[in-house]
Amino acid sequence: MDIVTHALIGSVAAAGALESHPAFAVGLVAGNVVPDLDAFSRVAGKQAFLRFHQTYTHSVGAMGLVAGSALVLMVVGQPVWAELAFGLVTGMLMHVGLDLTNSYGVRCLWPFSSKRFALDWIFFIDAVILAYTLLAGVLIALFMSNEVGRAGGSIAYVVGLVCIVLVRAWLAKRARAKVCSSGLPAESISIIPTTWSPRKFLVCRDQGDRAWLSTLDGISGIETEDQSVSILDLGLSGKVTQSREWTTMRQLSSFFHAVKQEEASDGREVECRDLRIRNFNTRFGTLTVRLDEFDEVVSKKWEV
Repeated sequence: MDIVTHALIGSVAAAGALESHPAFAVGLVAGNVVPDLDAFSRVAGKQAFLRFHQTYTHSVGAMGLVAGSALVLMVVGQPVWAELAFGLVTGMLMHVGLDLTNSYGVRCLWPFSSKRFALDWIFFIDAVILAYTLLAGVLIALFMSNEVGRAGGSIAYVVGLVCIVLVRAWLAKRARAKVCSSGLPAESISIIPTTWSPRKFLVCRDQGDRAWLSTLDGISGIETEDQSVSILDLGLSGKVTQSREWTTMRQLSSFFHAVKQEEASDGREVECRDLRIRNFNTRFGTLTVRLDEFDEVVSKKWEV
């Protein structure tokens, strides 16, 4: 999820506890945002951002540290700070749980595992969850003037959010079952949810030298907008495939390929991108390398 949606979710969930348990409420809002502070790794470069984002601050190690601190604060007689810490770890748990439903993966089991986990249920910008959260926040602010009403509104909102996530999980499972019935190995098929419609999914079938891209209706099972993309990895210069940008993107997605090559009198230009992520025609992760006639790199453009 994007940080704005996380902040709104934390605010609506915490609204019901603001008067009775203000420290917990503040911690809950903060916990829904704090894990994404790892995005500041971008100041150290694109490589650092892709390496550290959604890793340590999104892990059981970080949450365990905060939970342990809460217990210590409670034991030493600091109930307000303990309540703040419990709110913080609850918010972090909500944040990581929602990020797990996205596509690029969360290293949530660190320090026990460095593997990234991604469920591919919800795109990281989701119109339904954003609209639901905004509506719930407005209703709680306008029509629930007492503490009990706001508490009930916040609880109902969180329950509704869980239900939305479960429905999206069911839709994603249904879509995957439909696409995987084609007989291709599961690892060669990617199914990414879209932003605007919960029932629409972006499908990529990787068949080695060619990929087939389509849009699937998860309810009807109908696929549309078929497009064939040539994969140009074979014969690609080692100057490209051994670059840090290429290896980083391949670690994030096995569907990252060279898809375009333009020849020129003084060399050629190669474009590589992740064929899974096509929401908003995004170019996130796209790598464009210009090579001279001797296959030496003249320039690189990496869109992160």
